[in-house]
Amino acid sequence: QNLRVWVLVVSGVCSSIGFAESLKEDCRIVVQANSPVKITSYRAYYEHPSTHATTYIETRQEGIHHSVGFQNISDKQIVAVQFGLVSFDIWNEFLDRSLGVSVNNLAPQKKDGGIWVAPRTADFTFHTGVAYVAKVRFSSGEMWTPDMESVVAELKSIEANFDVANLKKKTEK
Repeated sequence: QNLRVWVLVVSGVCSSIGFAESLKEDCRIVVQANSPVKITSYRAYYEHPSTHATTYIETRQEGIHHSVGFQNISDKQIVAVQFGLVSFDIWNEFLDRSLGVSVNNLAPQKKDGGIWVAPRTADFTFHTGVAYVAKVRFSSGEMWTPDMESVVAELKSIEANFDVANLKKKTEK
């Protein structure tokens, strides 16, 4: 009889481990063929204010943290880059759309990075993050904007009925 209890406990522990692993964040980079900026790394995760704090003073900002590494792959000086950062919950439903902006001068082939935090009330349900290059401004004043087909295709691979209107600013119609 003790053997049966032990097998149940071990089985329950293994099931819990598998469940926890299946909830690990899913971070995706949209590959944009003609973008002058390449996203070289992307990590998104939800952080509760006390997740890593050891004292009250060290409490971090609650929300979804988007960490983006990127490189200027053009032959022009870049003065600003805007990233689209889209979040989905554990049910693959749209959660939030944020923007990350870097205004550091970026010479051709140089790398940079940034972290942007999107605080929302339902952030604890975060599961999937998607990053893409939304806009680029060159030192000449020229602007680059993406063809959104690849972005929308990636978002619809997560949520089949994704509403493209979610990518617009709240004031845009």
